[in-house]
Amino acid sequence: MNRNLFDFDPPKWLPVQDKAVLEACRNIRREEMEITNENGYRIRVVPHPSSAVAVELYNWILRSDLEDKKTVIVFPNSWKSIYSTVAQMCNKNRVSARNIHAFCMDEWADEDGNVAPITYGPSLGGHFLREFYLQFDEALRPKLSQIHYYTNENIGCYSDLIDETGDGGADLIISATGWVGHTAFIDPNTKKFKAETLEEFLTLGAGFVDNHRLTIIQNSTGYGSGDLYHTPCCSVSIGPRDVMHARDHLERHDLGYCGGYSSWERMISRLQLYGPVCKEVPASIYRLSKGTIYVSEDMAAPIAPMDLIAF
Repeated sequence: MNRNLFDFDPPKWLPVQDKAVLEACRNIRREEMEITNENGYRIRVVPHPSSAVAVELYNWILRSDLEDKKTVIVFPNSWKSIYSTVAQMCNKNRVSARNIHAFCMDEWADEDGNVAPITYGPSLGGHFLREFYLQFDEALRPKLSQIHYYTNENIGCYSDLIDETGDGGADLIISATGWVGHTAFIDPNTKKFKAETLEEFLTLGAGFVDNHRLTIIQNSTGYGSGDLYHTPCCSVSIGPRDVMHARDHLERHDLGYCGGYSSWERMISRLQLYGPVCKEVPASIYRLSKGTIYVSEDMAAPIAPMDLIAF
């Protein structure tokens, strides 16, 4: 696209404003994407990231069973298709999840800081119980006491609970990236995750979040079927501290919206993976640690805005 004919600045409320960084990320090509950095963070392009993540998660549960080893995992929600697939594989092969200690990554909250109870229909913790825990044959499930989700009582100590259970941190965090570049609800430019430096940002633990406007809009497409007025504007979430304390990380980037010639996900994926590691793109901090991210071939396709959009 010829930007010499018409150029403009990004909206000021978007966290990344450096046009040179944006243009460099926009121009990353498929053949440049698969790399492993000095921290052991691997980027792999595959046809179906969800399938790759399901296999990886199954293998984590299998190892915990064969080695009879406690394994602490932070789970995103709702990932119904992946979780049901993994549970079915475990049931079929009689793989026990008895050693899994699960922590839900985030949960809805109201503007006063009250956490949605798991009995609330759209509760993320409730989704996890239904879509993961209850999909296992009863004999293969972990104890219910090993399933951790947010409550009004544990918001202030959730990061400590992960550290205590995992002997310093989770064994694995599973994640994806949102419109604004968040992981979990670690949103940029929010009161909870405001920091002067990246170093300070990395020390911030779990807590109450006043979500970024883009996160609220994104959530409305699933939570409220597009009804912005019926979408929570706040949440509780793990923090950058929990990401950094985790010993391994597993991510997926695939087209969840649009699915056609282009998508917002292509750009934010490139910013996370190839832009600066910075608090303005919270998910970029995964690159400071060991991990694997599976990027879909669709996501790796060039970003090519249409010359004309007709309505």
